[in-house]
Amino acid sequence: METTTSKTTASRSSALLLDTLEAELEEYETQLLELNTYSNELTHKYNEKVEFQECLEKGRKFLAAEADGASSKLDTVNPLSSAYGAPAISEDGMQPLLADASRGHSGASSVVHRTLVPSCSGLASGGFKHVIEGEMKFSSTVGILKADEKSRFERMLFRSTRGNCFARFAEVERPIADAATGRPEFKIVFIVFFKSEVISAIINKICDAFGARQYPVPDHLTLGNASQLGLIVRETTSELADAREVLLKNRELRLALCSRLARRYSEWKAVVLREKAIYHVLNLFRADVSGMLRGEGWIVASAEVDARTLISQTHAAMDLAGASMLSQVPLPWPVPPTSFDVNEFTYAFQEFVDTYGVPRYKEINPALFTAVTFPFLFGMMYGDIGHGACILLGGIYLLITHPAYRRCVSSAGENEMLGGVYASRYMLITMGLCAIYVGFVYNDCFSLALALFDSGYLWEGSKGSVAGSVDGGAEANLSAPYGSTGSIYPFGVDPAWHISSNELLFFNSMKMKTAVIFGVVQMTGGIFLKGLNALYFGDRAVFWLEFMPMIIFDFCLFVYMAVLIFTKWAINWDRRQLMGSCGIDGLTFDQRPCSDGDSLKHKCALNFGGETGGCAPPNLINQLINIALNPGVVDEPMYSGQGSAQSALLAIAFLSVPVLLLGKPVYIYFQHASQPASASQPISTQIEMDQDSTSSEDPKSKEVHSFSEVLIHQCIETIEFVLGMVSNTASYLRLWALSLAHTELAQVFWEKIMRTAINANSIFFVFVAYSTFAVRYFGVLVLQCKLACV
Repeated sequence: METTTSKTTASRSSALLLDTLEAELEEYETQLLELNTYSNELTHKYNEKVEFQECLEKGRKFLAAEADGASSKLDTVNPLSSAYGAPAISEDGMQPLLADASRGHSGASSVVHRTLVPSCSGLASGGFKHVIEGEMKFSSTVGILKADEKSRFERMLFRSTRGNCFARFAEVERPIADAATGRPEFKIVFIVFFKSEVISAIINKICDAFGARQYPVPDHLTLGNASQLGLIVRETTSELADAREVLLKNRELRLALCSRLARRYSEWKAVVLREKAIYHVLNLFRADVSGMLRGEGWIVASAEVDARTLISQTHAAMDLAGASMLSQVPLPWPVPPTSFDVNEFTYAFQEFVDTYGVPRYKEINPALFTAVTFPFLFGMMYGDIGHGACILLGGIYLLITHPAYRRCVSSAGENEMLGGVYASRYMLITMGLCAIYVGFVYNDCFSLALALFDSGYLWEGSKGSVAGSVDGGAEANLSAPYGSTGSIYPFGVDPAWHISSNELLFFNSMKMKTAVIFGVVQMTGGIFLKGLNALYFGDRAVFWLEFMPMIIFDFCLFVYMAVLIFTKWAINWDRRQLMGSCGIDGLTFDQRPCSDGDSLKHKCALNFGGETGGCAPPNLINQLINIALNPGVVDEPMYSGQGSAQSALLAIAFLSVPVLLLGKPVYIYFQHASQPASASQPISTQIEMDQDSTSSEDPKSKEVHSFSEVLIHQCIETIEFVLGMVSNTASYLRLWALSLAHTELAQVFWEKIMRTAINANSIFFVFVAYSTFAVRYFGVLVLQCKLACV
């Protein structure tokens, strides 16, 4: 279809809507940024005040303990001389402080009067100097430091000042937020006594290097400073409370704003995505006459009327009659894209098929067949009544809760993983139903057989069916003649096989052959779909030179393999073994003299050849291998002339491969060569050729290049088909392997957990064992097997 629309008309409403949305979002962004900036500033100041309060408390204890001359109960790390020894007099004439104390020049005894001299104003800006007037003058600084930097800080103070300082430390009992980073950390408060402006500068540099912040803590013991210190403490406490209230209010405002934005996020996202999609589509248009835009695209034929109606309604709503029009592009058209109408049931299967490839326009949609085969093959892998019931209940739960999930998605946005689970709810239901059905066929429910009908076998000591007690090693006999109605179990596997000693051999053979049969049926069905597509499109080359060689190759090897399985199942081997035995009267079945020492081939009345003459059941695996590795030789034939028939089928299958490889390229080449020179075009039936090639290129070189491309493509397709048939047949054996593994693992859980508990005759033990069995069964056999299948 071709659409023509006015450029100004198409962009007017979108631009107005986006401008309004942009202005609204900018307003919200400005508010949020202002609140965040104010919150950061308040948080920084609040953390500084918390550190200052800790410094006030610890500094007061420092000075009080020093004035009383008592041993402080704080964490005293200095004097430094105890750790490093008394330093000697330095070359610059600076006498170490601790050396004076060792010589009796005690600063504490010489104090006459102290005054408070602030070194600079504000918090975390360098501290206060405590000047002592008399024989000696001391200064001090109080600050806070990370706890793990204590040893390094102390060592650096001692080495940098050469022992001319006195430091004490006290730990902060709880982690506090760092004023710079805001992260909670354990810290320590320190006080350093010193003299000399030079040492003060050194200490300030060390504090900057270690990230230590210094705070102005006054000496409350100096006359008039005790009341000042109390006033500072009260003011700091009051400011902390006020700052906390402001921070909480700021957080409430930010939370309210973010909640309001979150509620409208889905609406805004939908608007932006819709407008973005509109602009993306408009970018595909190209400029036409008089400011019009023109674009070509595809529309589903059934939706053309709806599209025209929608355009008319839009024009009427905006009072823009004739602003755009929709018309059909004249033929010829390029190949249209593929579009499938899906519903809630088929959506998951269509997505499953599309992951492997999207069918061409008007090809048969394989998703229709996948909706049937995939759940059934899953049921073959995990055929268990209990397992299928768990999956069925899970699918029903998803089906019931889906409306609530959709309401949640409309308000909070869609979760991709959870959305995929809900999209597959119908697939899970069908998988559960098929697993239950095949579980009845296998007669398996949580590793236990169900005696729904009377068994066709009887043991000595049994009562009519599988009831009663049977001694180990007892043999079962048919309750009715072989082949009669009474010897056949009405539905599924006879429960007697679940308690027989050859249970594993029986189920192994049955499940393996069943998996091969269904695999061959599905592969053959896929080949027939290819033939039907070729007939629909009238492509004779594909039908005769691709489909026919493929179906011949498939029938000669793989369908024949399924025929052998059915043949073996259909033969009465009891009768055939009787025909190969020597009677009491010394005569064979066809009245020839015989003895027990004669070979089976000599005694067999069928005389089909091989080693058994057709009177013994064959090993099908060896027969299938010998078809390719030892053609014409059949050791255990099932019918007359089997060796010759298999050799002929093998030869036909091999001859179909060159036809598949070369038939179509040669056909296209001669078809192209028979055309007139003026109409000669490069071969591009299967390979899309470069449209930008120059016109000066030789047509013959184009033909050769195109033929080689087609030949390479056909060679790849032939190899993929032949190897795919072999590998896919082996892959279908996973149906057998997983089913057998599932059954055996379930039996292990039952034998080792439940049966042990039941034999213990303890209700509590049975309860605990059942809980363990249920958890392990659901976790291992249901969840993990489901994930392995998907």
